[in-house]
Amino acid sequence: MRPSSRNSRHPIDLDRIASDVAARGIDIAPTRLAWELLARCCATAAGEQGRDAFHKMAAVWPDYSRHDSQLCYNRALRQTGQPVSLGYLARVLKPHGIDINRPCCSKRSHQVKIHKNQTTMKNIPFNTMLNTLPCGRAILGRNQLTDLLLRIFPQHSVISAVQRYKIGLNSFNTGALGDALIFWQIDEKNHIVNAKKIHYRFDGHRDKKLPPIVMYPGNPQCLFGLHLLTDADPDQTVAIVESEKSALIMSLVKPGYLWMACGSLNNFNENFLKPLQGRKIVAFPDVDINREKGTTLSISCALWQKTANRLSNKGWHVIVDNTLEETVNTTQRMDKIDIADVALKDAIKQHVKRLKQQ
Repeated sequence: MRPSSRNSRHPIDLDRIASDVAARGIDIAPTRLAWELLARCCATAAGEQGRDAFHKMAAVWPDYSRHDSQLCYNRALRQTGQPVSLGYLARVLKPHGIDINRPCCSKRSHQVKIHKNQTTMKNIPFNTMLNTLPCGRAILGRNQLTDLLLRIFPQHSVISAVQRYKIGLNSFNTGALGDALIFWQIDEKNHIVNAKKIHYRFDGHRDKKLPPIVMYPGNPQCLFGLHLLTDADPDQTVAIVESEKSALIMSLVKPGYLWMACGSLNNFNENFLKPLQGRKIVAFPDVDINREKGTTLSISCALWQKTANRLSNKGWHVIVDNTLEETVNTTQRMDKIDIADVALKDAIKQHVKRLKQQ
């Protein structure tokens, strides 16, 4: 799919652009307006053929819904608003170092692209991460999510989990919202790949007024918690969830698994999971109100199940746990809950019960 551009000597490859945006985790549609403009841009440039590229780029947003994005693109195809040219896409991607006019047509140009990415990828010194990591009890009162966990779980367990996952603070000046947490992404070779900065509310949910920030947009991303493979037992099962918060919470609830997070719905794919090949993998997808056509599964669950089936056909040991899918009610579906939400709610009940007994 290569729509033309009057300002370019080369055809524009939307698929290549979308794959680049998704691989780097660049959120170019953090607001509803930007989301709709992106849909109209893809529809204007490529019509129906631009749908997949739109989904790839929109899926970086943590609250991405495939169903809502389908409806948005349908509206864009009807051109109910002003057409949006590829110039819009060029403007939003330029700060991230992505040139939409760069040719990607031959094997040689593909090799050049890889070489350029390798030379322009930002090297993150280990001290950059170390300077954000709180020492022991220094995390107390610094973040609303960790403060919540410290009230529910044993203090030493929470501090140990934060240290084990290399979770940092964006500053040590606590404001009204508390510090944002920095979830460092470290690969299986102990190289720092990227980091994501996220603010949380007092109830442990992400603050939607402050979108997550990928701190190094020019770099690729990897599984959060991947560095734990270094010291893990080769036979230990790896559990995959979508959000970093869920991996942290579930490591406190079910420490028998090695919990990791892929960061977004579409990141549950062979490329992200490749370092885990040969291990037993159990995936716990979020649930939502939108169902996959012709099935009883949420779109998110169905998507992860398809990926698991493809990998299983290649000899991987991957299963998708649909227990949550089968037990949640309509209200919980509308809230797009995940396994950590249920576990945290149960832990809070137990905590309140203990307090009453005391």
